[in-house]
Parts: sequence; structure tokens; C-alpha cells
Amino acid sequence: MKIKKLLTQAVLLTLILYGFYYLEHELKRENTLPLLSIFSLLFILLWYWAQHFNSLTNIFLLGVLSRAIFIFHIPELSQDFYRFIWDGSIQLLGVNPYIYTPEVLIAHIYFPNAQLLYESMGYLSAGNFSNYPPLSQYLFKIMGYFNKGDLLYSVLSLRIIYFTGEIIVFLLGTTLLKKINQNPEHILWYFLNPLVIIEGIGNLHGEAFMICFTLASILCLFHKKAILGGLFMALAIATKLLPLLIVPLFFRFLNLRKFIFFSLSIFIFSLILWYPFWEEQMISNYRETINLWFTSFEFNGSIYNVVRSIGYEVKGYNIIQKVGKVTPFITIGLVFIFTFLRSNRDLKSVLKSILFLLSSYFFIATTVHPWYIINLVILGVLTGYVYPILWSLTVFWSYSSYGPEGFKEEWLWNVPAYLFVYTCFFYEIFKGALGEHLQKTNFFRI
Repeated sequence: MKIKKLLTQAVLLTLILYGFYYLEHELKRENTLPLLSIFSLLFILLWYWAQHFNSLTNIFLLGVLSRAIFIFHIPELSQDFYRFIWDGSIQLLGVNPYIYTPEVLIAHIYFPNAQLLYESMGYLSAGNFSNYPPLSQYLFKIMGYFNKGDLLYSVLSLRIIYFTGEIIVFLLGTTLLKKINQNPEHILWYFLNPLVIIEGIGNLHGEAFMICFTLASILCLFHKKAILGGLFMALAIATKLLPLLIVPLFFRFLNLRKFIFFSLSIFIFSLILWYPFWEEQMISNYRETINLWFTSFEFNGSIYNVVRSIGYEVKGYNIIQKVGKVTPFITIGLVFIFTFLRSNRDLKSVLKSILFLLSSYFFIATTVHPWYIINLVILGVLTGYVYPILWSLTVFWSYSSYGPEGFKEEWLWNVPAYLFVYTCFFYEIFKGALGEHLQKTNFFRI
């Protein structure tokens, strides 16, 4: 029996690793059916692994091996890394990435691969100012330093940093699970999650690196270390802006005095991080860029898509401009509700509030790229909710929009994807979280 189990484990390990290799190295995002099929199959293999071979050592080793497959690979599924290298390269020339668009600069500057980066980043990125916060820009500057000819060296430099960050997330995540009396082996659903691996290490999106600092901040706040917690939260915000939304939710968890110190710490360290990029024009440019996410960009929305369809019927045109002006106020209202209308006295309650706040934000968003949901995956692991894990599977189906005939959102993939997520979400809201059943063979026997 032991030999049979070892053989089964070896076969399963091979299938998982080959699945990651084939998906990233052999497929392009235009290969819709094989791409989404293999990605979905990886979740099934992961579930079987969780039921039969789960241990912290196995989780860590398989997670490291799965990520190692991507080390020497140029991303195929996302073109964002071209803009990362561009932003880093122009910084080395003394150019502020928040002041000039690539479209304006391309005729006036030269550095290795400039034309390639400009043409490959896509017209939306080329025509807009950079929206990446300062810590991300510092990392991009490292990429720019290695941009000597072969793009692989630039990609490798950022990938090594993100790889290190993910290992820290594993350590912080298991520590935090123990602190809140949860099974640390549940970190599997983050550390081995195909979406986290592919979009993080594979496509070089910074969500996982941001989560590293966010978890460090939460652990500091758990021990009531407000100033240190503020430092790590400032670093998280300087990687991606999203953690700004969750700062008020610690108001009741900390007493007023510690919350003030926490907020001041975030403010002071944020000033230090942003200062090197400070120019008068930067503020208006950055505000303009952020505004585009609410009023111009749209991809894989759920509630927004319904509202947009109603708008077409009533108004006869796309009402994104009107919706985008209202969405920030709805978001502020949600922050207020989850800050003052929930207890948030203990860490579990705070984590649930963060999960529901960010989920609501993505439910109403005009744009939901697959890597955005990485933020919810770690919260689902910590709180025991399954719908973020399910969403990490179905959100990848939005790659169906990049078919061989060009970009077009496919309702045959997107509608079932959100139906699954909302069904699970409302079930868990009214019946209770399903996380404790996730690694059982009798999942549906609740």
C-alpha cells in the first residue's frame, strides 16, 4: 500500500508540474479551450492532492517546484511586464514615469529594446501615464538596470524578488493561521493555487508581493505594534493601492490612540516612498490615470455588466462615464459600512470585513482582471470561505476574451463563471463558510 501511495503521489506530482509547464510554455492566450481546460484540470489535481498528500512540507516543496518552472520564461499570457521594464528604463534616464506617456517619449529617447517595449505593451498602456505606485517603480528600476538586450534578465530580476516574497507569504500565512486557530495546512489553497502561481510568478503581477507586506502589517497589528504595522501597510500600498481601502477597518480592532499612530505611520512612510517622484504635474496625471479605471476601462465585470446592458436599453449608449462617477462614492460607502457597522473587535472579524469589503468592490468594478482575485484568495484561506477559491478558478475563464479572432468578451464563459461564484457566495453568507470541508472527500455532506 505504501508503494502504491508513493507511486500515486509521483504520478500526481508529475501531472501538476507538467500542467504548469504546458500551460505557460506551450500555449498562448489565443488558445482558449486548451488553456482554460488545463487550468481547470490543475484545480482538480490540486483538490486530489489536498485530500491525500497534504502536509506543510509537501505544500512548500510543490509550491516552490511549480514556481521554478516559470523562472526562465518570458510571460506569454500578459503584456504588462513590457510596461514594467519601460518604466524602469526611463527612470535610469532621469525621466519620471508619472509625467510622460510612452506615446510621447518614444520619439525622443533611446534605451535597449525601447521600440520593442513600446510596441508590445499595447496601445492602452502606451497612451496613458503609469499607474504603478512607488515601491513597484523601484522594482521596475531594477528591471531597467538589467535591460541590456535580452529581456529575460529583466524578467528574471523581478521574478526572483517576487519568488522571495511568495515564500515569505507562505511563512506569514501559516503563522497567521495558527494565531487565529485555523489549520495552517489550508495555506495550500493559496500557495499551490494555479491563479496565484501563473499570474504572480508567471505573469509578474505584484499582488502576491503586496500581500507579503499586508500580512506582515496584520501580524504586527495582532501584537498591537501600530507603528511597525503602519510601515508594512505603507509598503503594501506603495506596491498596489488596494490596501488603502482596508486601513479604516482596523479602527475598532485598535484603540483610538493606536489607530492614530497606525495611520500617522502609514502617512509618514508613504510620504518617504512617494517623495522621489514628487512633481506638481504628477498629482493631476495620477488622478487622471486612476479615474480611467472607473470611467473608461471595462473588462470582466459582473454587476457592472448588468447595469451597462440596462443602460444600453434605456439610454442607447454605454453609460460607463456615469457609472464611473458614482462608483467611488459607493466604494466609500462600503468602507464606512464595514468600518462602523461591524464589530471588528477581534482579528477574525476584521479579516471577514476585509474579505467582504474587497469582494463587494470587485463585484461592482468595471474591470476585474484575473490577478485581482489573488487578493481574495488569501482572505478566503484565512477566514474559511470557499467562494474566493472558486472565483480564482472561474476568473481565469475571462481569458476566453483573447480568442484567435481578436478581443471579444465571451458570455458563454463569463456568465457561468459568475453564476458559480455568486451561488457559492450567497450559500456561504446564509449557511456558513465551507472552508473546513474543502479538503474532505465528502465535501457536499455538510
